[in-house]
Amino acid sequence: MRETISSERYTAILEQFVSTQLALEDRPRIEWFMQDGAPPHSTEKVFRFLDDFGNRIIVLDDPKFTGTGMDCPPYSPDLTPCDYFLWGALKCIVYGNHPSTLDEHESAICVACNSISV
Repeated sequence: MRETISSERYTAILEQFVSTQLALEDRPRIEWFMQDGAPPHSTEKVFRFLDDFGNRIIVLDDPKFTGTGMDCPPYSPDLTPCDYFLWGALKCIVYGNHPSTLDEHESAICVACNSISV
């Protein structure tokens, strides 16, 4: 996705994700929803959408959910495995090639993702 992620775009992505998950009857329903504190993820519109999850939300540094959901423990390897391996590994591969254009950057991200074994 090349567009800048605004709160409106992020909400549309969430709506599509949730509707897709609910349509997959052979898969378990979402038990918890976790998101980071990126500005587009932390708007009133997004939190109104997330209210449907009730107290099954883990949100970083948002006082609205303190006490109703679960405060996101910082640097928790159990909750954020991507922070402890994936992002660092991907960044080393992507930026090791010094991409200079958006197309090169996108290609380097795809190569990096495909290079990580299960």
